[in-house]
Amino acid sequence: MTASGRGRAGAKVVLLGEHAVVYDRPALAAGVPIHLDAEAWPGRGPRLEADGPADERGAALVGQAAAAVGLDPGAWIVRVRSEIPPGRGLGSSAALCVATLRALADAAGRPLPRADELALGRRLEVLFHGTPSGIDPAAASLGCSLRFRRGEPPEVTPLSLAAALPLVIAWGGEARRTAGAVGGLRERWMQDRACYEALFDAVADLVNAGERALVAGDLAAFGRACDENQRLLEAMGVSSPDVEARIALARGAGALGAKLTGGGAGGAIIAVAPDGDAVERALRAAGATVLRVLVPAAR
Repeated sequence: MTASGRGRAGAKVVLLGEHAVVYDRPALAAGVPIHLDAEAWPGRGPRLEADGPADERGAALVGQAAAAVGLDPGAWIVRVRSEIPPGRGLGSSAALCVATLRALADAAGRPLPRADELALGRRLEVLFHGTPSGIDPAAASLGCSLRFRRGEPPEVTPLSLAAALPLVIAWGGEARRTAGAVGGLRERWMQDRACYEALFDAVADLVNAGERALVAGDLAAFGRACDENQRLLEAMGVSSPDVEARIALARGAGALGAKLTGGGAGGAIIAVAPDGDAVERALRAAGATVLRVLVPAAR
């Protein structure tokens, strides 16, 4: 065992299928090149140190992750530094779980097999989201484009894109809690299962169509799938006026399609934008924070 350990994990965007993925439908996600770094060292714990207020879930995360890699859960401190904005649908809590797990595994001198990391990441994310699908820690762990379907174990399949996918990601100042959006949708689903199951089935069809478009390099078809997925997310009640205003701006500036990403009820949008300059200018002029990424094609 070493004296300390380090771990890193990245952000993610859900390309298609958020929320429906919790109800056993497939979804597509991609890693995003902004990161969270964690460093673990021995000390009186468990304790998580981060910029911002202390949270009892952080201590629970450190304790559970330490125990999972064979360390004394009460004897470790983890310090994190993150580029990932929390509460925007970019997988900050999943990145926290995976990076913390990696740092403690590194301290234990016990690199985790990928299957174990995926399983432990899903288990740890429950601390932050009541009924997570597992797609966020899978994307944080793999850092690539992937197809995901919930299960024991989940189906996680890396995607081979025929062409790079140009995305503009944008968010505002309003944060939101994924657990609240997920919980509200579950209540509505329980009250009218037939209606929401039909919505989830329609999302699954779009995920399949979107995957075919990405594998064929058809950005226009993928953009149309994003637009239709957004319409279904609005029907589920997980969108918001702020999100929809940004989506309208992106489309008006030439995006081939746009939608919310992640938990919704606020947070980030993604826009398929070969002309990223125009879309970025429109969103920045409206006060949004903007990140442009190029999801790579298959190597």
